Amino acid sequence: MNRIRTPIVETIYYDKKSLDQLRKDYQKNKYKKLILDYPTVYIVTDESKKKYNVYVGETSDIYHLTIQHMNQDPLKREDWKAFTESKSSEMLVIGHEFFNKSLTLDIENRLMLYLSSVDNVNHLYNRRSNQQNEYYTSEYFEEIFTKVWKELHRKNSNLFPVEKVIKDSAVFKASPFHKLTQEQIDAKEKIKTKIFEVLDTGLDGKLIFVTGAAGSGKTVLLSSLFYELFQGVSDEDGQIQLEDLDNYLLVNHDQQLTVYQQIATKLNLINKQNEDRVSKPMRTINDDKIENNLQTNVSESFTNLAFLSSG
Repeated sequence: MNRIRTPIVETIYYDKKSLDQLRKDYQKNKYKKLILDYPTVYIVTDESKKKYNVYVGETSDIYHLTIQHMNQDPLKREDWKAFTESKSSEMLVIGHEFFNKSLTLDIENRLMLYLSSVDNVNHLYNRRSNQQNEYYTSEYFEEIFTKVWKELHRKNSNLFPVEKVIKDSAVFKASPFHKLTQEQIDAKEKIKTKIFEVLDTGLDGKLIFVTGAAGSGKTVLLSSLFYELFQGVSDEDGQIQLEDLDNYLLVNHDQQLTVYQQIATKLNLINKQNEDRVSKPMRTINDDKIENNLQTNVSESFTNLAFLSSG
């Protein structure tokens, strides 16, 4: 059995001078090639009063991608502009000898799952969910991720608390970044296909029921669907569709409503201008805009949760 080494986690200030110094230093350390020559996962953070805005990503070229984030992305995205202008921004770069594209995508996705459940995270920026199937080294994923998280916790326990604290949180249980089962994946694809059909044919008032016993994964399925539709979904030809839909998550249970509002706020799906996107059913159904434009209703049976999507 392969011995799994502890990952390398480099922390630098989020500026070009520190990035250049990192590239210069690695010439003198054989292990630093895992940072600059191998696929890596990175976390950009901006802290204020122990609260954080966070971006999680992965890349095969951390140096040039970071230059792009610093120089080009602030011109078109407010999140990167804020990271670049802040005096407290840092970047953590994670490397491991087993990292390949699929493994780094899985690490990225798990970090999104964990960080979306951390109380000290205000906003979490990333526009995708990339769970992977089987691949070379996938059998080592759980052990490698645990080691990654322990290293992150050692560096910053406020942002990276112990795993048990995260897994016990209500937000964690409803996060859209859980790895879906094949049954959940199949159900989500069927729902997306039906939404495409409804929009293509101009039908109104389509109702889709998702039924299952308690604990079968309905809540995570609809949470994942709600998040994905905000990012835009690729059709069979690879074209991005559904990025301009008016999506609403309706929750009738007060405690559950609070959890979904926390998730949607952290993932930048709602703000003070559109907080009704996650609300109780009657408040949204009575809205004339929704009543006149409703296209699709995906309803989760038995848990008082519904999902509305309008064009």
